[in-house]
Formats: sequence, C-alpha cells, structure tokens
Amino acid sequence: MTHEELLAKIDSLSCCSGAHELALRAVVELHKPYESKSYGLLCKHCDEDPSYPCGTIQEIESALQ
Repeated sequence: MTHEELLAKIDSLSCCSGAHELALRAVVELHKPYESKSYGLLCKHCDEDPSYPCGTIQEIESALQ
C-alpha cells in the first residue's frame, strides 16, 4: 500500500484512541518514502536496510490487516 493509503487507513481506525492514532501516524511519517533515482523508493529513517516499505512499515501494514 502507498504511504497515503496507509495514512488513510490509520485515519479510518475505530480501535485507536486519539493519542494512539497520533503516535502511529508519527511513526509512519518518520518512515516516509522518498524517490532515489538510483534505487527507487527508500525509507527516510532506516539506514541499515533503507528499501521501502521498510520493516517498520511492513509490520504496521500487517497489523492493520
């Protein structure tokens, strides 16, 4: 799912309180993708394995399914 789709899914959650939703959005924003001409989509936050979706985003997507 794209970054925008993930944020929309978080916005539509009914299980999270406002604080939890804000924290989850903050993590997703921290791991926002950017386009590299040489490597494609990369995570802004991850250094060890910067490919996008990174492990953090993959775990969030998995938990939301």
